[in-house]
Amino acid sequence: MAAFVLAIPACDQAPQLGPDPVADARIDPPPPPQDAGTAADTSVGVIGADAGADAGSIPPDYSIVVLPDTQYYAAAFPDIFMRQASWIVENRMAQQIAFVLHTGDIVDQDFPEQWAVASSSLHMLDGIVPYVIAAGNHDYRTFMDRTGMANVYFPPSSFAAYSWFGDTFEAGHIENSFSLIPAGGTRWLVISLEFGPRDEALAWAGSVLQALHDHPAIIITHAYLYHDSTRYDVHGPAQNYNPHSYNPMPQPHSTINDGAEMWQKLILPNKNVKMVFSGHDVNFGDLPPGTTGLLSSARPDGSVVHQILANYQTCTGPPCALSYQGSVANGGSGYLRIVRFSPSTGTIAVSTYSPVLDKSLTDPGNEFVLPLN
Repeated sequence: MAAFVLAIPACDQAPQLGPDPVADARIDPPPPPQDAGTAADTSVGVIGADAGADAGSIPPDYSIVVLPDTQYYAAAFPDIFMRQASWIVENRMAQQIAFVLHTGDIVDQDFPEQWAVASSSLHMLDGIVPYVIAAGNHDYRTFMDRTGMANVYFPPSSFAAYSWFGDTFEAGHIENSFSLIPAGGTRWLVISLEFGPRDEALAWAGSVLQALHDHPAIIITHAYLYHDSTRYDVHGPAQNYNPHSYNPMPQPHSTINDGAEMWQKLILPNKNVKMVFSGHDVNFGDLPPGTTGLLSSARPDGSVVHQILANYQTCTGPPCALSYQGSVANGGSGYLRIVRFSPSTGTIAVSTYSPVLDKSLTDPGNEFVLPLN
């Protein structure tokens, strides 16, 4: 069983769409934050579980780590995957890492040997730092039936012992889940959504957001933002790899939602959603800088959602040892995102670091500061 269960009402249909009364704005980032390379510390415990809870006190700083598209590490560079996980464990206290988010494409193909690599790496975090995973299109054997071995290697039952884990949309399936994770004197509601989520999954997520409306929320899903910092939108200009292009034809009554549809149906109506993280898109550029995107959108009530894309694979097939421009890429070279929240300064500092290369990317797409809303 899950650590706690909400009584989420059943939803027969998704919310109706309406006009989009939203101002979208690119943010010109201030000077970059400090380099991410730090000394190791293997202490355990929950970062910021009680700190900052007293009235009038300022909550402490904390970080979350975002792992995008590890598929080629699972397929061809397992040592890179292991190094990412071991760096998180070693630097958990030094970086004040509250939790870890994986935005999907954990593996390249739904093969046991690739899931074994992912399992050996990510399960290093068990009992040390909370983590939430999302399913990408490569994590399914076929998208037609939305099944894959993620639920063999990361079944919901393996998370149920942790107090921060909430529940899943479907029993025995980790692809849509929610968690309440302590960080900096608050608890973040983290909702993971399947690739191109169905209407039913969005309706479930909306019920969770409404039931826990007092908690700030983060959405992770594999395909949401495009590399031009617009949302995936099947009704707009042509975009590569829109979830609708993966339509499960044998299931004609199944539904798919891209970024624009998720915005309208789920994120716009729920003002507690503060951030969305995604991967998936590849712009065929070099590494650095990889594929990045940033969109900050204001709702009519003034609440703001920061939507962030990162993906450091530069190829569309393994092993991706070299980028198309001929640079050494090694499937993404181990780059990960460190998202540092500072309540005292009211900022979120985003940096990009490779524990494999011990190197940070400092271009404006990879190192920037956002207002903490």
